[in-house]
Parts: sequence; C-alpha cells; structure tokens
Amino acid sequence: MTDFYSDRRERFLNEEPYLLLVNATRENVAELEGYLKNDLASADENAWSRWHSFLAGAKFSLFVGDYSVGSPVQEIAKVFPSLIQAVEAENLPHPIYQTEPVFLEELDGYHYAMTLLSLANLLRHDDLVPRVAALFDVARAENRGKDALYEALLGKLGLPTVPAKGMLRFLKAHPLLSKAIEAAPQKRPLFIAEFLKKWYPAMKGTYWHGLHDRAPQSFFGYWAFEAGLVTYLWDIDDSSYRDLPFYPKDLVDYARTHGAVASPDTSASLSAQDGPPVSTRGGEPCPLAGWWFTPAKAGSRRYFKADEVMPVIEGSSYGATFWQWSADQTAPKL
Repeated sequence: MTDFYSDRRERFLNEEPYLLLVNATRENVAELEGYLKNDLASADENAWSRWHSFLAGAKFSLFVGDYSVGSPVQEIAKVFPSLIQAVEAENLPHPIYQTEPVFLEELDGYHYAMTLLSLANLLRHDDLVPRVAALFDVARAENRGKDALYEALLGKLGLPTVPAKGMLRFLKAHPLLSKAIEAAPQKRPLFIAEFLKKWYPAMKGTYWHGLHDRAPQSFFGYWAFEAGLVTYLWDIDDSSYRDLPFYPKDLVDYARTHGAVASPDTSASLSAQDGPPVSTRGGEPCPLAGWWFTPAKAGSRRYFKADEVMPVIEGSSYGATFWQWSADQTAPKL
C-alpha cells in the first residue's frame, strides 16, 4: 500500500484536491478523444483546434502530475511518445485546420519548450528530440537565433543551431544556466544551485504560477526540468543541489543509468487513426505511403513511398519544411 505524502516528489501537492483534479482531467481527456473519434467529420475549424488544444494541455498536465506524485520514471517514459503525438496535432501545421505555433518570446512558450526538450532527453527518447525541436521551429523567424541558452541546448543535443551569442530572452534566472554551461566544471554546481533558488520567482507571469496557493488547489507540480537537462548533458555533479526544490533529480538519475530507448513505431497505426497522419519534418523518412504537400513550396503535392526521405525546401520564406498529409489522396488526372 502506498502513501501519497511519502511517495510524492512535489512538496506542495495535497492528496484530496490532487486526486479530484486528476480524475476530472482524465474525464476531460476521454471526452475530448471521443469528440475527435466520433465527431471529427462534423467539426468546424474552431472546434477541431479547440479540442486538440485542450487535449494536448490535459495530457501534458497529467504527465507532469504523474512525475510529481511519484510514479516510477520507467512508467512515465513509456507514456511520453503519446504526449508528443498530442502536442504535434495541436501545434504542427495542418492541411485543413488552422493551428497555432508556440512562441518562445512568451514565458509560457519558453518554459514549454525547455520542458519538452528536457523530458525527451532525460527519459532517453533521443529519437523524439528532433520532433520536439520541430514543434518550435514552425515559427522559426520568431523562435530561432534569439536565445543563446536555447541554441546551446540544441547544439548539445546534436541539432542545428542559429547564432545567438550573448542573447537571452529572460534575464531573471536563465542567465545562471548559461553561466553554468560556460564555467569551469568545478564552478558549475554553484550556478545551477543559484538558478534553482531563483527559478520559481522568475516564472511569475506564467499561467501556472501560484496555483498551489489557490483554493481549490489546481496544479500538477513545479519543475525546473531544464536544470536537469543541463546537469545531465554537461555531466555536472549535482550532489550539492539535488535536494533543492524544483530539481528533477529522479529524471537525472534515470538518464544516467539508462541508454536511449526507441520510441514505439507509430507508422503502422497512422493509417488506422481518425484524421490525417501527423506532420513530418523535411529530411526525415515518410511514415506512411501516400500523397503529401508542404506549405514551404507552392504546388508541392507529390506521392511518397513509406520510408522515402522527404526533402527539405531550401530558401523558403515559410521557414522549416513540414510535409503534411494531403486530404486528396487521388493521383492527378493526366
């Protein structure tokens, strides 16, 4: 028999309001999934976008809550790919419905990007890291080359970077992470510890800040996941700060003891899902044979075989190349 208060990782969680919140959120997820399965054909653009937005937000909250409440990291890791699928449906361009990109110039968006990148790497889903980065490359002109910390993390993760030397979007806490990256190894823990002490006050203005103090309590946990990512990627000794609030020490421990794991192959299920497959970034293999197009090039609709590499459109004013499943799957008439 487990005890909520001894198992929880998040010190602010209280059992009764948390369980009520989780049950209500799970009911919302089931309801939204029902809408998307049964009512998708009759949904207008606003309804489709709203359902996917709420669904992705609810799944993200439940995911963070599972970590906060003390669920085994191995079990959390198994769920992460399905979370990314939900977030992709909300944020990547769609051939029919309007989607809204995430902007890193907003603190909520910046925290979201840091969180998803950190989770993908710390949970050892290295194959999902490029897909996570692609979510924030949709608004490339607004998001890239304007934050040195974000670009440094992408570079350490093996992804292309855009020069942003000395530029940081938010100056209350995150400069300390940049200093940790640049400092001599023996000084890095000092900067991470100071970052963790300043992180929560610096997050004032996000939609979730202060939720633990409201009645009824309606939050899923506060975590500076990016502190864990920097600690892991730069192999920093966390013994001096691992018990500070907001530090995801169990994720860092998991990353250090587990190799990268392959995420479940989603291509087999794409043909059976309701609605078109998710978008695929240029340069990656085609997940499902069929007709695709990209907003990065006019008249781009073409047929791809499964696993055929989908090209990148260089020099497009659209920015990054994302191939979308075409609603018209018929061959053009000669």
